[in-house]
Amino acid sequence: MVGRFSGDPPQPRKAIFRRFFHPKTGQEIDRGLLLWFPGPSSFTGEDCCELHVHGGSAVSSAIIDALGSVSGLRYAGPGEFTRRSFQNGKLDLTEVEGIADLINAETEAQRRLALRQMNGALAKLYAAWKDKLLKNVAHLEAFIDFSEEENIEDGVTQAVFDNIVEVQQDIQRHLQDSRRGERLRTGVHLAIVGRPNVGKSSLLNTLCGRPVAMVSPVAGTTRDVIETTLNISGYPVIVSDTAGLRHTNDELESEGVRRAIERSKSSDILVVVVDVRDASVQRFLSSGHSSADRFVSRLLRRLGVVTLQSEGL
Repeated sequence: MVGRFSGDPPQPRKAIFRRFFHPKTGQEIDRGLLLWFPGPSSFTGEDCCELHVHGGSAVSSAIIDALGSVSGLRYAGPGEFTRRSFQNGKLDLTEVEGIADLINAETEAQRRLALRQMNGALAKLYAAWKDKLLKNVAHLEAFIDFSEEENIEDGVTQAVFDNIVEVQQDIQRHLQDSRRGERLRTGVHLAIVGRPNVGKSSLLNTLCGRPVAMVSPVAGTTRDVIETTLNISGYPVIVSDTAGLRHTNDELESEGVRRAIERSKSSDILVVVVDVRDASVQRFLSSGHSSADRFVSRLLRRLGVVTLQSEGL
């Protein structure tokens, strides 16, 4: 196939400047770089050819048309190169997930995490656990088979038990990481809550640096959850502005209050906005902040937010 476009195949893994021709009409399409990766020394483990051409739409269309005229060639499906690499043993599942995360990374922290996983950090960790378990299985089987015939050291079973407990604890610590990897991958959810007209929407607009939410002196302007994603020091943060929490007979506002409470309970961080002119806030400020936790807890109970996954102020 390579020869039909540009003559004889170049040396493997070496960029060669070539002219590209339509295989049926013989008309020159473009000039660019050709790279040839014969399997198994390629990303997928199969023969692979790369054409580096100019990026204009006409050139791209002509190259695609030329490739489409060759029998047996077709578009690759989504993720097909990675799938073939996995099937041919070039990547494991953790590295495949790392590639997907790297492609979808939007912040610097996401990129670093994805690259670390793509380079095999998780695979090495899991392989170490596997090696420890297999080693202990071998020791236990040897003890069962030869303990009465050979000089098997005392304490083998206790050592195996201790090692298994250690691996179990390592796995539990790995799983109980407060979903740090998931939060970094999908974003930290932060909800802004409080009574009506205390400045929640103004805070959101300040954080975003643009007017995301409407601001009005009329209480109850925000009826639904307004969500926007921020990049804060390389970390994705999904900020939600919510309706003011209060009892109301207005059906639409009541639904907004319900959604605000629901979002507050599912968020990773809760930012409670208060009016400094409120009497309870004045008492708290005059107390020297010595009872911040108790003040926030009482405030959340009054607002109807009673179950939190994590708190922030």
